[in-house]
Amino acid sequence: MKNYLLAFLGAYKMNEEHPEEHLELADAVRAAKQEWYAAQSYFENVSEPELVDYAIYRLEAAKKKYIYLLKLARKEGLRDNRILEEKKQATQS
Repeated sequence: MKNYLLAFLGAYKMNEEHPEEHLELADAVRAAKQEWYAAQSYFENVSEPELVDYAIYRLEAAKKKYIYLLKLARKEGLRDNRILEEKKQATQS
């Protein structure tokens, strides 16, 4: 993940000779998407007033992580159309 952050900041260029790094990033995007969906579900189903703040925090954190990873995937030139299409949907919501 450190390399992704450095790449996002422009201090590190991912090596195009190692496609497994792109696969790792694609997997991270998919995992972040699932985490965001789980946070949405938790928020929609929380019934205890004491947990509402936590549910909101979790939802916002998961969304920001997902959007960050999508931007990073685009910057790194990841050409998985399923992921890039998800970015359009995420930023519109």
